[in-house]
Amino acid sequence: MVSLRIPEDFLLELDQRVGLEGTRNRSDVIREAIKKYIKSPLSPIGDIIEVNLGPDLSVRMKDFCKIHAESPESVLKQGARELIRRETVEGATVDKLISSRMKEIEIRYDSESNAQ
Repeated sequence: MVSLRIPEDFLLELDQRVGLEGTRNRSDVIREAIKKYIKSPLSPIGDIIEVNLGPDLSVRMKDFCKIHAESPESVLKQGARELIRRETVEGATVDKLISSRMKEIEIRYDSESNAQ
């Protein structure tokens, strides 16, 4: 047995559902609501982004998913992770190279200006 507090306006709506779908009382209505809630799929955590792949890529995606037994969602997630990882690593590498080159130029400039 579980005790809970329900606001009065919810109780009024709850009472209106008694007798529907074979429910005999508030407890039946609450049990049915809990069953429906538990059986419903969990909503995903995170943003949902819709992407129009276009006709060519859509066909290729369907074929790829059939061949590899993957869902389009998992393929797109993997692709996004890989692209972000690659760009982050390459971006960091490029930033390091630029920074290193800038230091070399500064050192050369300082040494040339000190030589005069």
